[in-house]
Amino acid sequence: MNTDIPELSDLKEEEKNPEWLKDKGNKLFAKENYLAALNAYNLAIRLNNKIPLLYLNRAACHLKLKNLPKAIEDSSKALELLTPPVAENANARVKAHVQRGTAFCQLELYIESLQDYEAALKIDPSNKIVQNDTEKIRNKI
Repeated sequence: MNTDIPELSDLKEEEKNPEWLKDKGNKLFAKENYLAALNAYNLAIRLNNKIPLLYLNRAACHLKLKNLPKAIEDSSKALELLTPPVAENANARVKAHVQRGTAFCQLELYIESLQDYEAALKIDPSNKIVQNDTEKIRNKI
């Protein structure tokens, strides 16, 4: 964990914990305060850049804020960290593919979007929402 960050000197001990910051970010996201949530995830990632859920959550903020290239970047980083692909990280991998696919779709990069949605379906073939969204993307191509 990296504690050589200037911003940390003003924080309480609990606020220097990436898990605490993740929970704080989640609460802010739930209140639709996406920019503040993004800041919480940013600091958490600076403290520990090996937690895939931090990147997933930050990607969700980027999607809400229409920072689409950043959403793609964070979803890709989460997928990179979610290796090897095992049952325990299947839900997170589906979420990462769907988030990245959503960002690609909003950028009108439908082929790339479809690839991510199809990857999500390979992991969770019974997911009706992903099935429906995949079909909608196919119809745009």
